[in-house]
Amino acid sequence: MKNPLRTALILIAAVTLIAIAVSCSSNDTDNSPTATTQALATARATITPVPTATNTPGPTATPQPTATPSPTPRATSTPTPPDSHVTEMGRLFTEKGIHFSTLFVQSVGAAQWPSAALGCPEPGVFEDTSEAPYSGFYYIISNGSITWEYHANADDSVVVRCDERTPSNAPLVNITEQANLADSTKLTLMRRDLSTGNFEVRREMTSEDMARVIALFNQESGISYAAPCTTIFRLDFVTSGGTSEIEFICENDYKAFDIYWNELHGAAPILGYIIGPYLTGDPIPQLPTATP
Repeated sequence: MKNPLRTALILIAAVTLIAIAVSCSSNDTDNSPTATTQALATARATITPVPTATNTPGPTATPQPTATPSPTPRATSTPTPPDSHVTEMGRLFTEKGIHFSTLFVQSVGAAQWPSAALGCPEPGVFEDTSEAPYSGFYYIISNGSITWEYHANADDSVVVRCDERTPSNAPLVNITEQANLADSTKLTLMRRDLSTGNFEVRREMTSEDMARVIALFNQESGISYAAPCTTIFRLDFVTSGGTSEIEFICENDYKAFDIYWNELHGAAPILGYIIGPYLTGDPIPQLPTATP
């Protein structure tokens, strides 16, 4: 029978040797946890790195166009009224009793008109148009309650107060259009033989003067019926539709320059300047001294 003490010593020695062997084995191996250890370890939450914020550029503002300053218009000075305004104020005082102290020029300006009537046509009168447009001035005189409008030519030598040209109720007539004068191929100046009463050829007029006469009658005028007179001259226009006749200047009034066409009566003072050169050697009707 074995000794119990010896057996115990042998067991103690065996345990000690195993412990030393395990300790050495543990020092020679990797310190990394085994798969089993990893499986048993509590998993840590994975932290996703947050990217560093960058300044994202905002939308680019569309540049607004730079406003170009508009030049400030300069005020134009009001023209000085023609000197005739003083004379016209005097007429208002003497003719209408309007006192000077109440009169003033309300407005004034430059103007252009299509005929020598200066924008204030006289009923039934054919005015010169050969130098159109006719430049001049208009001005308005007032006493604070009533106004009077005046038109003056460029040199202030002709002044018209428009309210003195009484409007006509006669229908407006354009002789050139209605008589087809623009189609004329020939114009003859005729003169009446007072002993026989018949018209005789005085002279054929030039194409230039024919054009002037046609232009003269190419304006609308309020001509109307008037009793005929014994006329001295006649203009014969040869057109494609026949001959158109305009008689003018009454025997008993050389100054008026009355015209008669188709039983209608008007006046054409400027006509005297056109026919004058064709009357050399003849008694010449008195011509107007100024353009109306």
